[in-house]
Amino acid sequence: MIPPRVGIVVLAWNRKDDTLECLRSLARVTDPATTVILVDNGSSDGTAETVREQFPGIELVQTGENLGYTGGNNAGIRRALELGAEYVLILNNDTVVDPGFLREMLAVAYRSERIGFISPKIYFMDPPDRIWFAGARYYTWCGYGRMVGYREKDRAQYDQVREIDRPCGCAMLVSRAVCREAGLLDPGLFLYVDEVEWALRARRLGFRSYIAPGAKVWHKVSSSSGGEGHPDAIYYGVRNTLYTLNRQAPCRSPLVRRTRNAIVLMVHFLFLLKSAVPLEEGVRAIRAGAGDYHAGRMGRRRKGG
Repeated sequence: MIPPRVGIVVLAWNRKDDTLECLRSLARVTDPATTVILVDNGSSDGTAETVREQFPGIELVQTGENLGYTGGNNAGIRRALELGAEYVLILNNDTVVDPGFLREMLAVAYRSERIGFISPKIYFMDPPDRIWFAGARYYTWCGYGRMVGYREKDRAQYDQVREIDRPCGCAMLVSRAVCREAGLLDPGLFLYVDEVEWALRARRLGFRSYIAPGAKVWHKVSSSSGGEGHPDAIYYGVRNTLYTLNRQAPCRSPLVRRTRNAIVLMVHFLFLLKSAVPLEEGVRAIRAGAGDYHAGRMGRRRKGG
């Protein structure tokens, strides 16, 4: 069987050292039919120049400005498809991969043409045996997503290939068929909840998400956005969850929609209470996210918003 061509899209916005470490790990992947595409999303730390010098065989795409996770990755996805990729692997630049991870993910993809998204098992970088993502549940009645296995030590308890509610945007293999039939990432989201929106949109067309537990990736966990608890994460989480649910999982009546919208805000407020974000700052982010959603303001968060 001839292996499918895979375009590996690595999105970088500064953090040059992380990017170089990620690319070095990808250089150990032996699958022949792969093209690595580095998307420089308007970095100011010399990322593009250093990558061009140290990895001359890599396809380099420069956006010229920060287009966010969605816009930057879409630029890479389009280039991968232009080069004939049958699958596109989206990979955060703050990751390190196991040499055989892609082979394991493709083995799951071969099971059905309607498997549109495959994610690996993802670990914390430190400690490296602690799980960060081993699948996910996603509840459209409240916009809450629970990562399976989070912070658990890996004892092979999640080693079965299985369907999951949504992939992980940190590392996910996406079929060309998804890109053709469902479109690409929604550029209006900019950052966060983007893979949920994409998976729900594709699910309405019959595509499913799976995890390939034999594929292993280690993640530095949100190092590019300042950590897991940040006001911008709250803002985008609120705005993009409201947008995603009301577009891809619409309610049957205005009353139910308003109730669910209120539940989404409450869920984010409860997360805020458990986070390190100052309460006043977090509440402002929740209000700004809800306000911008209702005003139809998408894209990058406005300064002071």
